[in-house]
Amino acid sequence: MNRLNKIVFGIGVAVLSLAALSGNAQVGKHSSLVAEDLNIILVKDIEHIADSTHHTHAHDPHKSSYKILHVKFLLVNTDSSITTPTYKAVMMRVLDPHGVDIYDPATGGGLFLLNGKETPYTYKVSTKYDGKPLQIDFLYNHSKHFRHGLHIIELYVDGLKIGEEHFLIK
Repeated sequence: MNRLNKIVFGIGVAVLSLAALSGNAQVGKHSSLVAEDLNIILVKDIEHIADSTHHTHAHDPHKSSYKILHVKFLLVNTDSSITTPTYKAVMMRVLDPHGVDIYDPATGGGLFLLNGKETPYTYKVSTKYDGKPLQIDFLYNHSKHFRHGLHIIELYVDGLKIGEEHFLIK
């Protein structure tokens, strides 16, 4: 299922056609929850939120000047399996261009079980969920700068994938 998703760098906009839910993943997809209308916004820092230029970091030409990642999406119950309010832990896992998890316990990271082994996640939100579409926002302040290249964002609930998206930093 392909859809057009907006990826916003500062205030500049690039539109890419990507698969929101990847059938190629070797992890199980959630049977009833999906992430829809996934949007990604990258900013350098709060003081320069309107700056859309792409600069390299002064000390490392492989690092961008972007440090903050805002991911928002709707958590949607596709088969009405959830009818009573329950708490859900929604985890975001970000992989850098080399396939390495962006993970730091000091900035909200942790570990969860994925296919029976401990796997790092970048950020987690726990929320009460009653089965109705729910807006989820992740605001992640990277302790370093994001590297140039293609990053992968994976979203999980109950240890099962609910969505995936990619963003490119040039």
